[in-house]
Amino acid sequence: MNEHQPTGVKGNILIVDDTPNNLRLLSSMLTKQGYEVRSAISGSVALMAIRTVPLDLILLDINMPKMNGYEVCQQLKADEQTRDIPVIFLSALGEPLDKVQAFQVGGVDYITKPFQVEEVLARVENHLMLRRMQIELQQAKADALKALEQEQELNRLKSEFVSMISHDFRSPLTSIQGFTELLRYGGEALTSEMRDRYFDKVNSAVDHVLYLLDEVLLIGSLEAGKTSCQPTITELERFCRDICETLQLSDNNQHLIAFSHAGCCHNVSVDQVLLRRILTNLLSNAIKYSPSHTKIDFHLSCNERFVTFQIKDEGIGIPADGQRNLFKTFYRCSNVGQIQGTGLGLAVVKRCIDTHQGQIYFESQEGKGTTVTVSLPLQMEQQINEFEPVSSLPNRDLAEL
Repeated sequence: MNEHQPTGVKGNILIVDDTPNNLRLLSSMLTKQGYEVRSAISGSVALMAIRTVPLDLILLDINMPKMNGYEVCQQLKADEQTRDIPVIFLSALGEPLDKVQAFQVGGVDYITKPFQVEEVLARVENHLMLRRMQIELQQAKADALKALEQEQELNRLKSEFVSMISHDFRSPLTSIQGFTELLRYGGEALTSEMRDRYFDKVNSAVDHVLYLLDEVLLIGSLEAGKTSCQPTITELERFCRDICETLQLSDNNQHLIAFSHAGCCHNVSVDQVLLRRILTNLLSNAIKYSPSHTKIDFHLSCNERFVTFQIKDEGIGIPADGQRNLFKTFYRCSNVGQIQGTGLGLAVVKRCIDTHQGQIYFESQEGKGTTVTVSLPLQMEQQINEFEPVSSLPNRDLAEL
């Protein structure tokens, strides 16, 4: 009934009675029925045992020296950790007032001595069944509340996403519309240089719209398991340099991407499509969330088993309260301000890394920048939990948060 309970045990029961014969009789009787039984000879011993051993039910004698059963039960019900354990009183006192007091202090049942074996077993099983139902009901309630909270959060994030994606689509579509109008009605006033520039603007806007659509479709494909890892032999140093050059051109060289590498990275087996997504999103984030004219360090390291990418920026950093949610779809940190984004980038990164059977680590402090490290295995059949740690990796793994 509780997570510490051995397999096959029907329930953990504590018997509290100052009469050894009663303890032996009840213990033997309940043990034969498959219960895990513990005994206590006094109220004080019972209280100590209860706080160290998880219990499902307590059989509690009333007439005990120093601390009677009523006092023990009152202490149990006053403690948040023990208040929900059902208590069945055992007593030779059969007066109605004794039974009323037993229920007033929190008992769930009352058995009068001398007791019948069948009666004790029936009452024990009945209250254990009620306890199981209560636990299941509490768990179902907790699960329902959690599901409701998740649904509400998802709806909120979807609303934010629709708003953000609408803005992101509107800007390039407005550019396309504006420049096509100029091309249509500009006539002879447009020089060939102007036409080429306008066409470039239209093409750039179209590329941006296609990129946004591709991000949305890709994350859906990755979540549905429709995208698999297809490694090919890659000249990895050249591959990384090409990405850096492309991003710096699109950034108008507002940031310096300082690329370095170690190890033999000439013929490395990686999925180029997944890796390009991973690196492009991580480097784009470093650019987007860093002040102009700051440096972004990008280091590539290769060995016989792993290829490791480390990206370090001097940007706004990740708030502590947002670090657990970074890879959730549509999530954006509280300190992004007016910086535009959809909240899809890191979600795509995480799913691409998972598909490549890799791991991602980070170190970040708000206002002082972020270091992200990605480690990909070169042998795809290896399990993630068999990976050896890479010495350059920070000690926090976003996948474990």
